Amino acid sequence: MVLADKNETVRNGRRSRGPSPQNGNVQLESTSEEESPVPVDKIRVGRDFQATCPELQPEAQRRPEQLADRALLVWSPTEAIPDIKLENYIVLAKDKYGYNGEQALGMLFWHKHDLDRAMLDLANFTPFPDEWSVEDKVLFEQAFQFHGKSFYRIRQMVRIIRQASPNIL
Repeated sequence: MVLADKNETVRNGRRSRGPSPQNGNVQLESTSEEESPVPVDKIRVGRDFQATCPELQPEAQRRPEQLADRALLVWSPTEAIPDIKLENYIVLAKDKYGYNGEQALGMLFWHKHDLDRAMLDLANFTPFPDEWSVEDKVLFEQAFQFHGKSFYRIRQMVRIIRQASPNIL
């Protein structure tokens, strides 16, 4: 059985087995006078380092239009529509009008779960395509392999290739 030496030091009255990671990286202090010392992060304690929280507003005083960056609800399930009717509606929206499931449910929610009104309105809107064409996928994969995660360069490369080859679209 092999035992490793314990590298214990005393810091702030407590035993430590070496430097602890800070922000995911281990930082060692420099002991050489020639090297510049690496700053060690500290946990700051005291009133000067505390966050200030706003006062809690009662619900009656809250105004949603004043809140920044609110999410938009596009679907909320209901018990009023049987599952089989809901599935048939989604299939119709996908097959006949090119909607995806989320878009079809959003249309139904917009019409307050009224299937008849939602079905009539499906033809009035052109859904945004949710999938890329095969050519777009190939272009993106090639650009990704070439540029890695530099999406600015990927966008430039895909745009240049599309302009040079208009038959791709």
